Amino acid sequence: MRKWFVTWDRPEYKEWASKNSTGYELLIIRREPKQYFCVKANLTLGETGLPGFKVLKEKRFKTKQDAMKQISSWQ
Repeated sequence: MRKWFVTWDRPEYKEWASKNSTGYELLIIRREPKQYFCVKANLTLGETGLPGFKVLKEKRFKTKQDAMKQISSWQ
């Protein structure tokens, strides 16, 4: 099992990260006006500048409970 740690924990935005071979994998929930947006992405760290990221999967859900279930399944 991979080790995940919380990087952001706000009511409107939650993010977890886990180290991988290219940098970090991110799992994100963002509260939108009528839904929750879930993203699985790779964060890549270069030698300079800001990190980049590549979205691997994204889904939207009506409830926070469903969004959290998705995050748990990705972990």
